[in-house]
Amino acid sequence: FAYLEKGPLQMKRRKFRKSLILGGLVLCLIQPQIIWGQSRTLGLHDLLQLAIQKNPQIRVQQKEKQIARFQSIQSLTRLLPQADAEASYVKVSGRNGVPDFVAANGTIEKIAWLSFYQPLFDSGQILNVLNNRLAQKKQNTIYQKAKQDVLLQVIDAYFTALKTKGEIKIYEKNLKAFKLLYKQSKLLFENGLVPELDVKKSRVEYLLQENKLARAEKNFQAALNYIRELVGLPMADSFSLREFSKGSVRLDSLSNYLRAALINRPELRILKFESHQYLNQKRMTYLQHLPSANLTAYYGWDTNNQLQPQNRGWQVSLNLQMPLWHWGSLHRERQVASLKYQQSEILGGQIRKQITQQVINSFNECKIQIQQMEAMRESEKEAKEAVRMAKLGYQTGTVTSLDVINTQKLFTETQVNYLVSVYDFYMAKAHLYRNIGKLTEDFSWLK
Repeated sequence: FAYLEKGPLQMKRRKFRKSLILGGLVLCLIQPQIIWGQSRTLGLHDLLQLAIQKNPQIRVQQKEKQIARFQSIQSLTRLLPQADAEASYVKVSGRNGVPDFVAANGTIEKIAWLSFYQPLFDSGQILNVLNNRLAQKKQNTIYQKAKQDVLLQVIDAYFTALKTKGEIKIYEKNLKAFKLLYKQSKLLFENGLVPELDVKKSRVEYLLQENKLARAEKNFQAALNYIRELVGLPMADSFSLREFSKGSVRLDSLSNYLRAALINRPELRILKFESHQYLNQKRMTYLQHLPSANLTAYYGWDTNNQLQPQNRGWQVSLNLQMPLWHWGSLHRERQVASLKYQQSEILGGQIRKQITQQVINSFNECKIQIQQMEAMRESEKEAKEAVRMAKLGYQTGTVTSLDVINTQKLFTETQVNYLVSVYDFYMAKAHLYRNIGKLTEDFSWLK
């Protein structure tokens, strides 16, 4: 009897344990998703991948790529044999079984036929195939251009957010020092050691630093919202930015960048495809003077009371068409294509000059930021040493509180300027690689 009571109790305990284990496994699977949906840490690589997947501009251009590909295939199929099937039921007026309509075979006809059509030579269709292939290549280049533009926007937004995030840390750290100086000046004023003016100035500097901190926090939130917009994240989605591991600040020679720009810049490649389209159009106008040819074949059935019970037959025809007089339209078409080709050549020279100037400006900006980084690095070290000496002098009475405040203020500015110069260099280098047409989602542009 004791064994019979113990058995069901053990079974209930086992079921309870299984339920607990199953519930724990479900929570383990769901909890990471909840954490991922609530807050995540994203680096630059993560943001670039999200932008490629979700940015509206990139997605639209991806659809345009598919459209251009389908149009290219469609133009090619028009050179292949075409087959159609048709059927009709015809009833015409008549008297005594004779149709009134001369072309009718009977008062009631049931007609069905199969038709085959094969173009043999058509300059218009050939031009359509060539231009659609160029249009597909052009659209692929437009997609790469849009992709690089979006990547550059994300990179700018990311480094801008990191700059403001770094400014917040600097202002928070230095705000404590300004607050301490303000309290010390108040204490010294109460003991009659310093004038009230020192207290007011130290308070003003403290409030100014608070204002800078608040402005930096506002700018940081604005930068995060802009990143959400670029990478297609909801505004309510919470995430933090992973710090960027600083790499080298090496630059290649200007001549290499200029050479790469003239090869890889998307705008030049797009213009090249357009020039080829105009050139094809100009060449095809000469072929339009030749006759176009096509072959058609029919196999059909026609039944009515007056004819055989089932009248079948086939027909094959070779059709030729040759333009004789079109009031000079073909000549005008060739002139228009020639003028458009000349326009594209003129625009090509202008765009090359613009690209050259853009690359030179970006290259010079990178060099300036490198110099700025080196100068701010030295200035930060000197300012930090000046703060230490000012505090020692203040303790010995050889330096006033205003001198300490000014040196602390200078140290804060040099910290911020160094931080800004570092991220401005990476932004300038990203602009340089966009200007040479080689900005990618990997970090090859930083090497």
